[in-house]
Amino acid sequence: MLQKLPKSAFLEHQVWSSCLETIKEKINPLAFKTWFLPIKPVHFSGNELTIEVPSQFFYEWIEENYSSYLKQTLKEVIGPEAKLMYSIVMDKSQGQPVTIELPHQNTISAECLPEKTAHSLAGGTSRIDFERNLMRFETHLNTKYTFETLIRGDCNSLAFAASKSVAQNPGQNAFNPLVIYGGVGLGKTHMIQAIGNTVRANCLSEKVLYVSSEKFAIDFVNAIQNGKIQEFSSFYRTIDVLIIDDIQFFAGKEKTQEEIFHIFNTLHQANKQIILSADRPIKEIKGIEDRLISRFNWGLSADIQPPDYETRKAIILSKLHQSGVNLDDTVIEFIATNVTENVRELEGCIVKLLAAQSLDNQEIDLQFTKSTLKDIIRHTTKQLTLDTIEKAVCAFYSITPNDLKGKSKKKEIASGRQMAMYLAKLLTDSSLKTIGLHFGGRDHSTVIHALNTIEKRAVGVSEERKKIEEIKKRIEILSM
Repeated sequence: MLQKLPKSAFLEHQVWSSCLETIKEKINPLAFKTWFLPIKPVHFSGNELTIEVPSQFFYEWIEENYSSYLKQTLKEVIGPEAKLMYSIVMDKSQGQPVTIELPHQNTISAECLPEKTAHSLAGGTSRIDFERNLMRFETHLNTKYTFETLIRGDCNSLAFAASKSVAQNPGQNAFNPLVIYGGVGLGKTHMIQAIGNTVRANCLSEKVLYVSSEKFAIDFVNAIQNGKIQEFSSFYRTIDVLIIDDIQFFAGKEKTQEEIFHIFNTLHQANKQIILSADRPIKEIKGIEDRLISRFNWGLSADIQPPDYETRKAIILSKLHQSGVNLDDTVIEFIATNVTENVRELEGCIVKLLAAQSLDNQEIDLQFTKSTLKDIIRHTTKQLTLDTIEKAVCAFYSITPNDLKGKSKKKEIASGRQMAMYLAKLLTDSSLKTIGLHFGGRDHSTVIHALNTIEKRAVGVSEERKKIEEIKKRIEILSM
């Protein structure tokens, strides 16, 4: 145990250096290097030490896995009354750290209140009352879901822009309701909660509520059974920003839909913001009443598509940046190439890699990545994605995906396009229509022409046959 020194003799870096000496003896070297060396001491006063961590993810990982080491060490170095503060760098490019105090408290400082609340708010609410209401109201929002941690790409550009607009001016815009729809794991929940968190951070509304459609339906049934339907209805009619996730769950629930109908009308007429998410377009959800579908379509519906290769890579890099970790490009490309449909799985891969690295004390190289992620990434020849084939063909012909999907008839581009279609049909189960749509929205007759062209060129021992084999090898490497 380190000898306790007089508090007056400590500067923040001396305190932290003493802490590191103790922590270093308790955990493996790689974990120490990964999770503690990036931490910077920024302030020490009295019994309180403030440390800066590079991201929200980094903070959460430290708290979940090493908080006991930290707290015990601080007691040894500073004393039994030691306190710890985190300064979390949410966006290094802007240099604006957000400070979180332990134990966890979702507080809102007076500085964040808009100028108009300095004296009074609508209905005579004072600035102090407004702040207290913000702190008291349970939003059910996950504070890690912010726009800063959400990657914008072609797959979600409209939804992202609309969400930002709503977050800046809830209830006073043309996007009411705002409906975000798309498949599982594409970031719908992240996006709609980012709206709520932004509204709260800017103190634009007192009551922001996130609720899953399943919880809403269960609470509604319980309210009926317990004779509290009036209280249930009254509560929802007081919400300023109502966020309901996965509204397809309401299908077939007539009483629940009726309640939603009346709540929707009340909130919309009062210019309160309504935000919804679904796994498909509203009109395609069977079992939802026409009058409800009509109202859900009053505002804007924006879809989120599976991310393309560039966006997937950006998501991985963002997650690594949040974690304060660097990975080799081959590892990043391997994950981006093989996890194609689900943003949640992309992030899960990074978390699993970092956890395995911390436990196994190994470098994260390509082989380690393949071994660690074998349960997440499974692929056979028939499970290859069109994105993988596209990447291999573009690399071979030195062209871009935009060239491949465009209208250019230059020889190299046209040959690459035909080769991509040929290999897509040869190596995957994709239909002619799917292949045509992927490579620039072409019809099936164009795909058939491409297949026939390549087959004729590849007869016998030809240059075309060598090209096919070379590209197949590239595809195999990308799929390893």
